[in-house]
Amino acid sequence: MASPAHLAPSRARVLSSIVVTLVLFGVAVLGTGLWIRTQTRPPKNPLFLTARHQIPGHQFQPVPLGEMVADTLATTNLFNGHFYDSHSNRVSVFEAQWSAGQGNGGNLFGHTPEICWAGQGFRTIRMGEPSQVFLSLAGRRIPFQCRVLRHPELPTPEITLWAACLDGRWDDILFGPPPNLNDEAATVGTYLQEVGRTFTTRWASIRRLVQNPFTIGARKQFIRFSIPLHTGWEPALVELEHFAELWLDPRAPQQGLSTWSR
Repeated sequence: MASPAHLAPSRARVLSSIVVTLVLFGVAVLGTGLWIRTQTRPPKNPLFLTARHQIPGHQFQPVPLGEMVADTLATTNLFNGHFYDSHSNRVSVFEAQWSAGQGNGGNLFGHTPEICWAGQGFRTIRMGEPSQVFLSLAGRRIPFQCRVLRHPELPTPEITLWAACLDGRWDDILFGPPPNLNDEAATVGTYLQEVGRTFTTRWASIRRLVQNPFTIGARKQFIRFSIPLHTGWEPALVELEHFAELWLDPRAPQQGLSTWSR
């Protein structure tokens, strides 16, 4: 039988292990709490955009989304349809808002044209356009994702811009340019590129959720608008920028020019 002199060191080691474990657990809990607090603090200058429902010189044609779409998006604050100018030029628009506690962060990033439009037969094509566009509104550079998509039953492709924000902080994750997936240029290599890009996009989404773990309590907004691409992408983006100044109200007097980045 072991003597009490031999048992004492064992008890000391056990107590020491318990204390160390509790300290490490406490540091982990406190560290996680502090990290979340620093990562989820409100932005210094939150900015939301108001989508005008009427624009001088334009006629608006609403396009109902239906109850199923509204239920999926988990909000009734939806604005969807087409603006036509005096020359019958069309701009298709979509804007959605989620009040605090309504919906979740995935609603913003799970219904982009790359996802929803692809489900309706559209395919991304590359025409040299940037994958991200910065529009200057109220002196703030707002990042918009930029894509050109083509539908086999439509005569012209569509160039679209979209942006999303949480608590007034506009998402600035840069998604790389998609491969060309039209029927003429698509190869096994391009589809493998799309798989790799999908993985990168999912990883970016996970990183976004980690950085903003309490998105359910955040006010959210998603904006998307597009036009038929009858010309090159440069004049099309100029046209979309001009329309954004007419349609989106940042409730601030300053306006500016856009800058593009690939």
